[in-house]
Amino acid sequence: MRGLSSSDVKSKKSLIYPIAIAGIVGLSLLSGAILNAFSGKDNLSTDGLCPILPIKAPVSFLKDNSTVLSILHDKEFREKSAEKLAKAVQVDTVVFDSPPEPDENPEYWTKFLKFHQYLRDTFPTVHSTLKLDKVNTYGLVFTWEGTNPDLKPIMLTAHQDVVPVQQDSLGKWTHPPFEGYYDGEYLFGRGSCDCKNVLTAIMESLELLIAQDFKPERTVIAAFGMDEESGGLVGARHIGEFLEERYGVDGIYAIIDEGFPFSLEPQSGVFMATPLVSEKGMATIKSQLQTPGGHSSMPPDHTSIGMISELVYLLENNPFEPLLTSKNPTLNMLQCVATHFGDKLPPSYREAILKADYDTKSNQIVVDALQKDVATRYFIRTSQAVDIIKGGEKANALPEAVTLTVNHRIALESSIKEIVDRFMKYAKIVAVKYNLGLNLEGTPVIDSEGKFGILDVTLDGSKLEPVEPSPSDDTVWEYLAGVSRHLMHDLIKPDLEYDFVVTPMVMQANTDTARYHHLTKSIFRYSPSLGQMINFHSIDERLEFDAHLHLIAFFFEYLQTIDTPDAENQKL
Repeated sequence: MRGLSSSDVKSKKSLIYPIAIAGIVGLSLLSGAILNAFSGKDNLSTDGLCPILPIKAPVSFLKDNSTVLSILHDKEFREKSAEKLAKAVQVDTVVFDSPPEPDENPEYWTKFLKFHQYLRDTFPTVHSTLKLDKVNTYGLVFTWEGTNPDLKPIMLTAHQDVVPVQQDSLGKWTHPPFEGYYDGEYLFGRGSCDCKNVLTAIMESLELLIAQDFKPERTVIAAFGMDEESGGLVGARHIGEFLEERYGVDGIYAIIDEGFPFSLEPQSGVFMATPLVSEKGMATIKSQLQTPGGHSSMPPDHTSIGMISELVYLLENNPFEPLLTSKNPTLNMLQCVATHFGDKLPPSYREAILKADYDTKSNQIVVDALQKDVATRYFIRTSQAVDIIKGGEKANALPEAVTLTVNHRIALESSIKEIVDRFMKYAKIVAVKYNLGLNLEGTPVIDSEGKFGILDVTLDGSKLEPVEPSPSDDTVWEYLAGVSRHLMHDLIKPDLEYDFVVTPMVMQANTDTARYHHLTKSIFRYSPSLGQMINFHSIDERLEFDAHLHLIAFFFEYLQTIDTPDAENQKL
């Protein structure tokens, strides 16, 4: 999962409990003015909002549920599963930004040969039963051909690569990042949460189904890219093209990729599931300011570093405006809370949530509450992060070139064009003030003789527009939600005293699914499980192992449940 910084993941509530939104805005952030904004009368209709869909389980669960119960409760299975994930973590598959194509630099990718050997050794029946295609040399596509060609294939996906470990942080790890240490409760290491856990859970579920002599009607695809953390241009992009050629546009039933686990709203103690049905867009803008050099004893009033710093000042002091509309699944999620757990909210705030899609005053109350916490504000606002600035070589030499890199995660209602236009607005202010030339993608915007410098603005090639949300009112969603409720009510928490709610949500980061939008309209970034994923991309990345077993159980049950023509998609 790319795009979330370590500061985003150090708090469990920001990622492990994304539904903390409800508690944060519903209870902690409400001022007296907000509480008194409405009469508090609870007479709003919630008809049609957030329906509770029926539990769906495979026929095998009623006949013989011993396998899925052993996944969750058998000590020997747990130990063997932990060993499999630990061995995956032990293989260093770090990928840095802008990796080369395999044919351009084969040596860069040879580490993945060791990982592929690990997969062959650990999951032999998957390799002997499913067809394996290697896409762009190191991308893996396993295909389990179904017996019914009329059923669209289901695609499960994860990525083989992991982010680097900062060398100056090695001494701060409790256990070495590539040791795969397991203490009986947590499994530590780079990739334990992001996302070798998902990859091995998919493979384990396939091994179990093969062992049960399962013969799928619906073709099953397991696709694993190798550069998700750097944009997926080398791996997922080629896999997407490969699968489009095989199955055509919209030829896939659904895609499930890494995402959020089940969530616990901390104030009320209510569990919910939030499959991520859309992604914010992404745009990285790079600026290079070139100015005349010279000796530091005779500097201009403003060096290139000073001028680029003024651009940073303008950008950071003029943040993007928040916007909450019905296009954003965040509103749907909040309305689910208000519909089913309204007694956990102040009545006036519940009323504001339920009216937020058509009443301006109510909408502003919800927006203001979401904006008060960094964990929630960017669900409804474009983010910008000044991530890299480089310039200068020596204390007594004026900097001749300074580069600035700003990353944006684009709100669903916005676009790449809006982000670029805003950036150029402030770049023009700086350029005019200091008599600089200004270019956008090599095209002059402000002509200048270049006496005082040239500011070149470019857009990184891995840009992505915001993603239209996947439907949550069709059969594909019904089966995803139904099996999720089966996992929670029948297997993880059979004593749960309230209906487990499944509601769509938006993802603030991006995954390889950004390269698969043409394959299906039903894409879910979702890791259905109950447990903590702590510090991915950071020191002491670790996974509460119960969550890994839940994920294996979900894939095992889900693939069987959708293996029927009844699951073929239609609007509910």
